Amino acid sequence: MTVRMTIATLVAVGVLALGASSASAENDRNPAENSPADRALQGARLDDIHLWMADSYATLTRLVVITPDCAFRGSTSVNYRQNVNKLGFTQDLPLIGGFFAPTPRQGQLTQANQLGLAYIDNGTLVVDLRQSTAAGRADRSLLGSLADGPAAARSLPFSAGGSAPAFIAFSVVNRSYQFQVPMANFSAVAPGSPCAPSAMNRLPGLGALFGQPAGTAHNLGGQLIVLIRPSIIAGY
Repeated sequence: MTVRMTIATLVAVGVLALGASSASAENDRNPAENSPADRALQGARLDDIHLWMADSYATLTRLVVITPDCAFRGSTSVNYRQNVNKLGFTQDLPLIGGFFAPTPRQGQLTQANQLGLAYIDNGTLVVDLRQSTAAGRADRSLLGSLADGPAAARSLPFSAGGSAPAFIAFSVVNRSYQFQVPMANFSAVAPGSPCAPSAMNRLPGLGALFGQPAGTAHNLGGQLIVLIRPSIIAGY
């Protein structure tokens, strides 16, 4: 028994060393996004979310999610950042994989599980999960009421709407990172209408307020994940 345990331990250590060597080589290939400062923040608790897109940067401090029935807003403080590029290979390894939380993989965030679009308004990420909206053009006061208006008197489940189950997690994926925001950060807000089935569909769409979406929103096993390209999850 002792000999078998010793062999198993040596194998596990060897696999971890191989993984560390691979991660080190990867850092050499991507020095801009895997700098020593970035690696020091690996797995850190952060107060904001830094996004690095193809042609711009953004620092998020607030989040807004509009569902067909209600809207929810929250702060990015505190969120937990992990590197999905380096943790992915460990999840499939016996024994070792059990110590790592599941993370999205390349090819999993697709059109088939896309729920809506995401936009960036200054430091706020606005995620619109509605499939239909009222006619007419929204004005920017709607964004203000979502981000700063009073809390809703009534809250419906934070879900994709209707009878869909509530989301179990929320995160933003960009480059090699996933920023996980606790669900407790979110509270209901009802801009211009109380939360009720299909109530938010009576509000106009948000697309006209922005040049283009910043990303897409997906339901992956009950997790609401916002994909901001470029990302290792999207294959860059």
